Amino acid sequence: MADKLIFAQTFEGLLRALGPRLDARMADELRKAGIDPAAELKPAYPLSVFQQMIRLVGEAVAPDQPADAQTFAAGRAFMDGYAQTMVGRAMLGMMRVIGPRRSLERLSRQFRTGNNFSETTLRELGDGEYELWVNQVSLPGFYRGIITAGLERAGAKDVTVDLATHADTAATFRIRWK
Repeated sequence: MADKLIFAQTFEGLLRALGPRLDARMADELRKAGIDPAAELKPAYPLSVFQQMIRLVGEAVAPDQPADAQTFAAGRAFMDGYAQTMVGRAMLGMMRVIGPRRSLERLSRQFRTGNNFSETTLRELGDGEYELWVNQVSLPGFYRGIITAGLERAGAKDVTVDLATHADTAATFRIRWK
């Protein structure tokens, strides 16, 4: 397979998620990781740069939390930042219209707006309960955060997203809502 790439709009969402936390120190950390927040974003970046940026955003938005809680917070913050992008506004607006179930069914397509490699498989377990397999997950907390925030934006209440399995690069999540 070709290199795993994350597209610019995903990085734009993460940069916007930082908000006022994007100070001189954070800008230096981002440049060290391979992102220059003062320059125009490249069309795509390697997966490793994305992973480092998630960690930096997590440390900024949840500094006193353990690593998994930081990446979960980064995922939730990303959805807020992504909602401020052109692509994110359109996607999240569609999710509100079609609801949580259909949003989950379209997750592979939605993830593919942000990268060139994501694949998902969804299995319904019951009313408002699903199992989601994702082929490439290095930071499960981030995925838990984006899925939780996305489903809430799609109208789901009392959302829980638990990591069921994580082996090699793939992960399975158990998702429930009311």
